[in-house]
This record gives sequence, structure tokens and C-alpha cells, in this order.
Amino acid sequence: MDTLVNFRDLGGIVTLDNKKVVNHQFLRSGEIVHISAEDKKELVKIYSLKKIVDFRGDTEVSQSPDDTISGVSYEHIDILGQTANQGAGLEELLNPKYNPQQAMMTIYEELVLSKDAQKGYSKFLSDFLTKPNEATLFHCFAGKDRTGFAAALILSSLNVSKEAIDEDYLKTNDSRKAANDAILNELKEKGASTKQLANMLVMLTVNKDYLDYAFELINQHFGSVENYFTDILKLPTTFSKDMQTLYTI
Repeated sequence: MDTLVNFRDLGGIVTLDNKKVVNHQFLRSGEIVHISAEDKKELVKIYSLKKIVDFRGDTEVSQSPDDTISGVSYEHIDILGQTANQGAGLEELLNPKYNPQQAMMTIYEELVLSKDAQKGYSKFLSDFLTKPNEATLFHCFAGKDRTGFAAALILSSLNVSKEAIDEDYLKTNDSRKAANDAILNELKEKGASTKQLANMLVMLTVNKDYLDYAFELINQHFGSVENYFTDILKLPTTFSKDMQTLYTI
């Protein structure tokens, strides 16, 4: 993809029982804004895209609505909701006293524990059982946190190792390098200091510690990922088994 940032297919990832995640079912990316006609065509022709799920907040969506793609449905699931911490404003991020690592940890805490996120991820994941084999592209703004955690949940349900989940998660840093460099260069031109740019870089990248923290919270509060699926997200007790039947070969 030339214009769709941080795009990839989760298909082909090997599971712990030596199966593979099916291709062209779980697609992830950053926001789908001003992408090329060629990329739209590739999504439909190559990946058979049927559905887009947008995890962004209402303000993000209203300011930069997703492009429409013919034959593809659109669903908005605001993962962090109106009351959750969706990240600091630009002025706060550029404050040299701002702690970006702590801010990121807070976001991941909300992804696991907030009612908005739990409701959103429940709706998102349940659709893979009620509407199976419908190629879905899910995204947020950068495709790194809300989207990264969603991908980790999908892969967990498919019996993929934590190491392989981490590998997919960390690909974001390479996939977003050009986009992140452009943001940083723009801020530098506006007079941002070295420390301020370093703070912003933290907010633009993923770190294994963040995802580890999310899974630690799941285990601490709910006992296991399976308990999180069934007790908190209210998914069927057979959710992971059904996902593996449908989406691994």
C-alpha cells in the first residue's frame, strides 16, 4: 500500500498448534483518509475487503472522515469513548515536563479496563462469529494502540504465541517511520525543542512494555485472557475455539 499507512494482513501468522491464520480476513491500518484509487482497488480486488471498522473518537472522525470505498460497509466503534483519556493535546505533549511513557501506560490501562473499550471490543470481536468470513479492515488514527490491542486480542483468540503477537505489534514502528518523521519534521520547523520532539516520538511509537502491561492487567483483574473474553466482553464460552475453527488452517 502506497498511501494507506501502517497496513498489514494478520494472515499467515503461525499458531501454537502449527496452523496459520487465514489470509485476507483481519486487516489493520491507520486512518483511511485520502488514500489513492489504486490502494482502494487493491483492498477490494486483492483482499476482498467487505467492512471497515473505525476505532477513532467522534472528534477524530468528524475532522478526518474515512474515505468511502464502493461495496465496503463502514462501522464506527469509539473505543476510548468521550470520558476516557484519548491522549493529551498538542500543547501538553510538547511540554518538556510531560511524561509520555506514563501517558501511554494510562491509555493501555483504559483499553483494558474502561467500560467504553470493553463494550467496543466486545462488539468488534463478536462480529467475527456472527458475520464470519467478512474481510475486515480495522483502524484508529495511527493504527498502533487501539488497533494494536485489537489485533493482539484477535491473535490471542487464535492461539498465537505472545512472541508472535509482539512481533506483529512492533511492526508498527517500521511501518509508521515515514509518517512519524513527517510529523516530527513539521514540529521541528515550528520550533519544537529536542526534548519536546523526543516526547512526541514516544507518543508516535509502540513499545512492548505497553502491550505487556495490558496483558498483565488482564491477568491481574480477570485471571486470564479467556476470562476477559467470556466474563468481561461477554463473548461465548466457545469464542476462542470457534475463532480457531473459522480462521485458522
